[in-house]
Amino acid sequence: MNGQSTAASDYGTSGWSADEVAVLTDAVEHAPSVHNTHPWWLAVHDRTAVLRERTEAELLHHDPNGRDRSISCGTALTNLVLAVRSLGWRAETRIETGEAITATVVGTQRASASEEDMRRFRAVKQRRSDRAAFTGRPLTGAERDAVAGAAAMPGIQLAWIDGEPSALAVARLLEYAARVYHDDPGYQRELTMWTQAPRGPRDRGLAAHAFGSSGLSAAGLVTGRTRVPDEATLAKRIQHESVCVLGTGNDTAADHVLTGQALQLAWLEATSRGISGSVLTQPLHLVEVRTGLASELELTMVPHVLLRFGRTSAEER
Repeated sequence: MNGQSTAASDYGTSGWSADEVAVLTDAVEHAPSVHNTHPWWLAVHDRTAVLRERTEAELLHHDPNGRDRSISCGTALTNLVLAVRSLGWRAETRIETGEAITATVVGTQRASASEEDMRRFRAVKQRRSDRAAFTGRPLTGAERDAVAGAAAMPGIQLAWIDGEPSALAVARLLEYAARVYHDDPGYQRELTMWTQAPRGPRDRGLAAHAFGSSGLSAAGLVTGRTRVPDEATLAKRIQHESVCVLGTGNDTAADHVLTGQALQLAWLEATSRGISGSVLTQPLHLVEVRTGLASELELTMVPHVLLRFGRTSAEER
């Protein structure tokens, strides 16, 4: 998942003002999405905001089953809820899945936003995907607890990858996935099609400079020119960085949306604390990688994403 996002909006003469609608729209525009495809529409009327999945935003090789598209809708929903709360409203949310995901958020009554919500809302525009190796000071136990606590929604499970055996097991799976995608011509053609020269931050597609060249990020989005790190190198990076698996008990569109919501809360919490992060989803599109993660780490969940957090050396200067 990469970059920022855009949304379309409309509103009537009653309900939220034009300025308030702009706040909601701007928050959704800054949600991360798969390949920056922005797979949603936002409609606002009265005091109701409706986020709808754009099912035509297809990535046949990168996201054949729409997993990342659903996760992207979840990240946008988190930003939308935080924006509603920032305007001083209690946010009531209803999610429907079917042919397309529809999330409805209603401002039901006046309520002051918590300091936590406001801190995370302020981080919406600061959040970035950082694919550099996190070679700086590792996260403290308290920082890990705060990030994990932010993601602790009902139905969500989070597991940190700790210790050499676990790191090596995950590294083997990531190296395997990287080589599969490296040698997949359909995947490589689609990746090239969605790669753009650097332009504005809200353009669709991947910026040419966005690909990781070392460490874990290099095992995420893999081009034909990527030098896939060996498993020993990957394992060392996993041990130095703070890497976690996020998942749920099932593997439905609703589970993917929930994962996106929790993912974004964790990422915003990290951002608000000056911690960098990025997400890996591509390896987990392979069934054998998902089942391998669950088996090797003895997980009771279906893993959907890998989250990595840390600091670059430049951030500590």
